[in-house]
Amino acid sequence: MGGFGSAQGMITAIKNNNRRKKREVYDGWTESDKESQGIKVEPVSEKTLSEIRKKMKKQQQVTFIKNFIIAIIGLIAFFFFIQLVFLYFENDPGIGWNPY
Repeated sequence: MGGFGSAQGMITAIKNNNRRKKREVYDGWTESDKESQGIKVEPVSEKTLSEIRKKMKKQQQVTFIKNFIIAIIGLIAFFFFIQLVFLYFENDPGIGWNPY
């Protein structure tokens, strides 16, 4: 149960934070107000949407290929590292598996 007191102290400090009481960001907000409806959604043509989709697919493909190449290079490097470790212990007469 250790540490709960410190977490409770942080929660209390956040609740009593004076800056939260001074914020006036949403004071004038009403659901019927046209200016405070959040993000304005404008209609976009299908051509523009298809271009955006193609661009996003291309970016995802490039990212996937980069990650795949990095993973393959990492696996190859790990394999060579393991081989070097085994070669080191195999060639060292004082630390090998053989009892001589």
